[in-house]
Amino acid sequence: MKEAFPLAWPEGWTRTLINHREKRGAWKRTALQYRTELEKELSRMKARNVVITSNVRPELFGRSGQEPRDPGVAVYFSRPPAEDDFSWQEILSINIPDPSVAQIDEAYYRLSKQHHPDRGGDLEMFKMINEARKRAKSWVSGDYGREYEQVIACDKYAEVRLNLAALRVAIAALRRIDECGASGILDRAFKGFAALAENREASNVAAGAD
Repeated sequence: MKEAFPLAWPEGWTRTLINHREKRGAWKRTALQYRTELEKELSRMKARNVVITSNVRPELFGRSGQEPRDPGVAVYFSRPPAEDDFSWQEILSINIPDPSVAQIDEAYYRLSKQHHPDRGGDLEMFKMINEARKRAKSWVSGDYGREYEQVIACDKYAEVRLNLAALRVAIAALRRIDECGASGILDRAFKGFAALAENREASNVAAGAD
């Protein structure tokens, strides 16, 4: 998990007013400890490309010092889609059990010529073909999840460490939903957490952290 400074608060997420921020006496661990616990929960969820953003400089993270005026924390990550989703095979009309990238591209170009909007094709079908190509290539490379950016943030509490703790609890709760077999609920929850494509600030942070 990488740290990025300053805080990249997700677009459209409501901020907590200063006088509404809370303390949590029962949470006594340090920011570094809660950060480690959050990282573990995200790892158990198989999250990838994790970037944690706050108003604490990475080199000062976990050290005692003055609390930033804005103690919010936002975590960006990729959550892999279900590995048994092979709908791209039907969309691209690929019947080969282990297609290569070249074969995927060949199928894509054949269909894109038929359905390209500039040639009178259907725009939604064209988008579906493009998405299927991405998923197919992700399956071939084993690099699931890079197109599925998620974000979860918290500024309810007056300290960075407390907001880290709250995010850890939230991720743990979401992970348990998946473990109990209600993955559909989890998928709906993460759709609500999806990072907006037009959120340029968050995109710049994630790109700069690589």
